[in-house]
Amino acid sequence: MAKTGSGEVTRRGFLAAAAAAAAVGALPRIGRAERLGYVDAHSHLWSPERGRYPLRPGAQEEGVKPKGFTPGEFFSHARPEGVTRVVLVGHTGHFGFDATYLTDLVKARPSEIAAQAYLDHTDANAATFMGLLKRQGVKAFRLRLLDPWKAPFADSHPIMKIYEFAGRERLAICPLINPDWLPELGRLSAAFPATVVAIDHFGRIGVDGFGKVPPVAGTIAPGDVANLVALARHPMMHVKLSAFYALGKRTAPYDDMIPFIKELLKAYGPERLMWGSDCPYQLQGGHTYKASISLIRDRLDGISEADREWLLRKTAERVFFK
Repeated sequence: MAKTGSGEVTRRGFLAAAAAAAAVGALPRIGRAERLGYVDAHSHLWSPERGRYPLRPGAQEEGVKPKGFTPGEFFSHARPEGVTRVVLVGHTGHFGFDATYLTDLVKARPSEIAAQAYLDHTDANAATFMGLLKRQGVKAFRLRLLDPWKAPFADSHPIMKIYEFAGRERLAICPLINPDWLPELGRLSAAFPATVVAIDHFGRIGVDGFGKVPPVAGTIAPGDVANLVALARHPMMHVKLSAFYALGKRTAPYDDMIPFIKELLKAYGPERLMWGSDCPYQLQGGHTYKASISLIRDRLDGISEADREWLLRKTAERVFFK
């Protein structure tokens, strides 16, 4: 959970503030004109400092690889490719639902960093948590829905209050799902049409081959694509074009993803699609940041430069930075 205080000036509070300033101070400031550069709509950042940013109970330090991935490290890869802003996504595997690092970064660099915090969709008090984090600058919430889909959510399920609160407070919901959840997302958007939704990583269509030994290509199944395309009927539905290293053939320059992206462009238009890298994982196993953005910036043919601006900047800007 995010940490709060009574407002009393204490030595502990001063030290915490100093630690937070040190954690974010490595990020160079940029000028106003540069902020019109591209937006990476999905990257994970975390601090190597465990005093203010401890691991969640049960997490093991040896499992945190890399030990940290800071804004300075991220922008060393991103700025040479024209990316000047990033949507920071919480990392539940390491830090659970603690959003302290996210909110510290947003407070330090609100024009360069937006935050998407993790949310427990089974928590009856989730809307209260959302309100707390909204006041600290969080613009979106990630829901982890990776268990096999079984049945529609009941009207009494806490996720209903989450969607209702997000729509009322102009917060985005970012589901991390497997493809079998796509119809359920449609039902939720039909029930809460004002709620902005941005599906992470193409709904993980094509991720099924990831991590297998020997390596095999993931399946871009036509039925799954059709289900994702069908969700375009909901005006507030968006899709993140992200995590190319984990989808399909998983080999740069990732041209096998282009037909899939074009199907989504026909359905959603560029105004509801946004590119994201999924760093630092896009930097591992021989993959590069440049290869990720190049698929959209340089290799995606048949679209106008105005459309490309939506994919690389304007959609994420509208959803996360306005």
